[in-house]
Amino acid sequence: MIDFHCHILPQMDDGPDLLSESLDILRRSKEQGVEVMVSTSHFYADEDYPAQFIERRNAAFLRLREAMCRDGTSYPLIVLGAEVLYFPGISQAQDIEKLVIGSGRTILVELPMALWSDTMLDEIVELGENLHCQPVVAHVDRYMRMLKDKRLIDRVLERNLLVQVNASWFLDPGSVKAAVRNLKQGKIHLIGSDCHNLLSRGPNLGQARQQAKAFGAEAEFDELRRNAVRLLFPRGNQ
Repeated sequence: MIDFHCHILPQMDDGPDLLSESLDILRRSKEQGVEVMVSTSHFYADEDYPAQFIERRNAAFLRLREAMCRDGTSYPLIVLGAEVLYFPGISQAQDIEKLVIGSGRTILVELPMALWSDTMLDEIVELGENLHCQPVVAHVDRYMRMLKDKRLIDRVLERNLLVQVNASWFLDPGSVKAAVRNLKQGKIHLIGSDCHNLLSRGPNLGQARQQAKAFGAEAEFDELRRNAVRLLFPRGNQ
């Protein structure tokens, strides 16, 4: 499995504060069958510049990688990216291309927890065109639930943007049927744990896969890995 959205770098955002907790998250993810984790630390344009963000991110990753090497344990591969909060003008922002994920050509965009305007979604399309990359809209399921708008996923798809959902959608008894239905209909492209810690927001992709299997959607769930491979490793080396 590939975790396309997680917060694992120490002291980078509201994810783990301790290096030991980052390692524990990686271990638990590996135990669940996660092979690759896309580290998507929060980027807020009103608090940071892309270059400064990248400098902090790389330093945090270096500390984590050194600890992983000392430990000698087998860990998932980490691909660096960002979870970029939408802001007006994002499509024209200077250095925004520094926030694409890994060596592929995709960028993860988080929309604000407010009514989605056509202007917002259209500008994300424009962002992709300007950067020659494929935008992914983060945890669409969360907005559908909190904004009480089931149409949001279709509005994303209508613009040929990619949909990432959180594994927790499959773990809530009140939403698992909707999650599986959307998965079977091909409306989900990528999945992430959105893990931040070991307690309230821990690694959970393995549990989500078991739920999908229980509802007869194991093959569709496994297709999410192939989608991620195509985005992260466009030369087909994974």
